[in-house]
Amino acid sequence: MTRSHVVAKILAVALALAMGACGDNSTGGGSGDGGPGDASGLGDGHVLGDGGDCTNTCDTIDAVRCEGTAVQVCIKDGRGCVIWTVQQDCADTTQVCDDSGDAPTCVTPETCADGIQNQDESDKDCGGVCPPCPVASQCNGDEDCESGACTNGICQLCKAGTFSCFGNTVRQCANDEGSWIDGATCDPFPRDGATMCNATTGTCVPIPITGNPPGNNDENVTGVYFKFAHFTQADGVCNSAYDVNSYQDLVYVNCGGQKVDAYRITLLDSDGDGKLEPNQHPNNPDNPGPIEQRTMSLDHSYPLQIGGAGSDELYVTADKIYYTTYSSLGDIMEYVMATGQTSTAVDGADLRVGQSGYDDVNHVWYGSNEQARRIFAFDNDAGVWVPQFQYPNMVGGHLDGEEFVRDPNTGIGYLYVSDMTSDYIGQYTKDATGNWIQLNLFKYDDPNTEVVEGMGYGALNHFWAGAGQAFYELGGGDLSHYTDPTHQN
Repeated sequence: MTRSHVVAKILAVALALAMGACGDNSTGGGSGDGGPGDASGLGDGHVLGDGGDCTNTCDTIDAVRCEGTAVQVCIKDGRGCVIWTVQQDCADTTQVCDDSGDAPTCVTPETCADGIQNQDESDKDCGGVCPPCPVASQCNGDEDCESGACTNGICQLCKAGTFSCFGNTVRQCANDEGSWIDGATCDPFPRDGATMCNATTGTCVPIPITGNPPGNNDENVTGVYFKFAHFTQADGVCNSAYDVNSYQDLVYVNCGGQKVDAYRITLLDSDGDGKLEPNQHPNNPDNPGPIEQRTMSLDHSYPLQIGGAGSDELYVTADKIYYTTYSSLGDIMEYVMATGQTSTAVDGADLRVGQSGYDDVNHVWYGSNEQARRIFAFDNDAGVWVPQFQYPNMVGGHLDGEEFVRDPNTGIGYLYVSDMTSDYIGQYTKDATGNWIQLNLFKYDDPNTEVVEGMGYGALNHFWAGAGQAFYELGGGDLSHYTDPTHQN
């Protein structure tokens, strides 16, 4: 080997050692810029000179990306770290970061209320991911239409040959798909032979009995509830205290059809533990202990004559009393507390409403009478009462309790029904297909049972019922899982 070759080999080895000292895992850059050969030890911008790691690192200066709601840009900071930093937070302008174009940017999000046909909408702000479209809108399939009928790309009123129900009348879709032809009108009101419209078959069918009766040995009972208070005439209750309702801490009582008294209910810490426990009961496994005392005082008396005792039920809001007139016309009447003005809220028509409940979210009145165990809903469009279901015999004389109550924790609405002289309460709700089902059957767990009549819900998150010379409080136990805002399932 010549001298020149030896010198060259020595220089090559020296250069390799020098490069190894600076690290050999970098991919770009020059001496002094944090890249290969940077004697500061910053390497490729991912490692600090003190041996610590840079966080949120990136690889390409000036690269841009979406991260959550923010537009981020890749920079080299004063420490020599190559990192992502926020260039603009789209949330500050109620926008979102969009990286579908040439470069990430803040854009106004596409919604079903932006007045533009975008996303996969079949028409402006409807169809596709948005709610179904009304009649005459563009559509790509039946699912894009409120009517479920898309023909030649346009939402029609209905599909030819299909059926629907308008109140109690069966209708069939005409061949033009733009009109309905009325057929038979079902009669749901007779005690025997009552029918209801079936939109699948286009016929009048018997009203189904939904749910199970208690059974000979309570084998169909799914839960219990308890009695917590019992107020009599000795406590100041008016004579003939039958139908009752409640709002907040007031219980309203139909006093023999001659007036309505409102009694204020107060819960006392009678066991002295520093807590008010409305569900505490010796037999309640959820809240065992002595029943805490309740007191009652007359808050107001309304000169409202609403019919015979035990016949006309109440529903109360913050400023109005609604009452049924089963003993006369069968309407639902509205009484304004402040003025005493009375008007008709719902025409009873053929039903002759004796019991009622109200869904204040969907604005639906439910009604029934004492002639059969059938629950109806008032159809505002058709102006008639439409049967919903019939419940089985609950070992009572007849239907006499009905109330619609929303679960304060889930928002799900339930219809509760009971028989006069019965100690059972049935709980009903709609399933995913819109059909009514019996969810639970609760038993009144008290050796001294009394009739559940004129049932109402409110004070202490419990049900209240009349008993002629008294009214009383029911709830707790398994029933409280659906009525008590403090109950944790």
